[in-house]
Amino acid sequence: PGWLLTPPARPYLDSLLHRNQRRVFGLLERPSLPPALAVPTVPYKVFLSGRSGVGKTALVAALAGTPEPPGHHETLGIEATTVFWPAKPRASARPVLFQLRLWD
Repeated sequence: PGWLLTPPARPYLDSLLHRNQRRVFGLLERPSLPPALAVPTVPYKVFLSGRSGVGKTALVAALAGTPEPPGHHETLGIEATTVFWPAKPRASARPVLFQLRLWD
């Protein structure tokens, strides 16, 4: 569970950060890793739905590392946010890069 805090995970985390904040990636972008650190990307699409004002957009902002919107405003249509998350499964010797496409 604490793999992200270890030295071997640092290059993966550095590829996701810009000025110590999580980089925002577009739908077709991905982090650039050196060839020696290339890992498989596992894509997931997460669709959030629910009543108005319950915090769906705030949850996506927290996961993406972006500032939460000030005050409440209704999301018109669908906002798509891409978040990359490095992890090392217990059963694997190699890390993987999860690509979460959050649809709010």
